Amino acid sequence: MRQYLLSRLFFLIVIIACISGCSEDTKMAEHSSLKIGVLRIDDSLPLYVAEKDQLFQKYGVDVELIEFGSASDQSKAMEAGELDGMMTDMIVQNLIKKGGIDVKTIALALGATEKEGRFLVVSSPHSSIVEPKQLEGKSVMIAENTMMDYLMEQYERHLNLESSQIKKIHLPNLSLRVDTVLAGKEAQAAILPEPLASYAVAQGANIVIDDTTLGVNFSQSVIAVTQKSITENRTEIEKFLNAYNEAIKQVNHQPEKYFELALEVANVPEILKEHYAVPVYTPNRVPAQETIERISDWLVSRGLLDKAFQYEELVETSLEEQ
Repeated sequence: MRQYLLSRLFFLIVIIACISGCSEDTKMAEHSSLKIGVLRIDDSLPLYVAEKDQLFQKYGVDVELIEFGSASDQSKAMEAGELDGMMTDMIVQNLIKKGGIDVKTIALALGATEKEGRFLVVSSPHSSIVEPKQLEGKSVMIAENTMMDYLMEQYERHLNLESSQIKKIHLPNLSLRVDTVLAGKEAQAAILPEPLASYAVAQGANIVIDDTTLGVNFSQSVIAVTQKSITENRTEIEKFLNAYNEAIKQVNHQPEKYFELALEVANVPEILKEHYAVPVYTPNRVPAQETIERISDWLVSRGLLDKAFQYEELVETSLEEQ
């Protein structure tokens, strides 16, 4: 009888241990799952590399990359609480934060130096506009209240152009903007990101402003995550960053290995493939305070923010670099 009772006790202990272990495993699994919104552009490449090379698994974090066809759709998903983080820019981050979702930048994607994340202002192949000063009195296609709107204003200030003499035309659809500037009818110039900028140039457009030659770093994209994720899943966020930074180092070390993936991620047009170069990224970097303040001041000047957020409200600087 005593032996029977001891056997039953042992059996119960094993069952309890299993249940406890399973519960803990479930809890860990829940905490380690991160949903990150991405756009199919150059900036997202290291995230795709981390997924492809199983670096997220290597560091023990479950990451799901969720693709969006537009920044607007991505922002809506973030605002709806469907994402833990996103690859975005700081204009979008500020506006989402203003809307009540507390998001913080944890890493730069592209833009640690002025050579990263090129934007061009181009003019129609049929236009005589080849110098920045010639934009005065002309129209430039942008997307209002976006990073490209902000960039255009920074270029004007930096190059001492008369902003009041440059008419801005709101055309958010990038493909249509390219087609329109190449036709040179409704507008003679447009600001474009890569690889569409290089595509326009390959089709005969003139480079009027190349922001990698200005000597000042204006454009950045970032990885931003919710404060809730940082607070509740800090370890997983750190693992995510470890994987992300290793992916960056791998891309920089062997760009040729990731060439085909980069073409796919950035939707590089066929005409550009033989001229395309995999971007160089900078690991372990967050935006500088000067950059944040410049963007915040612009948002306030446009009436998009009532008051600028403090640097510490927008950038998480306490995450460990492994």
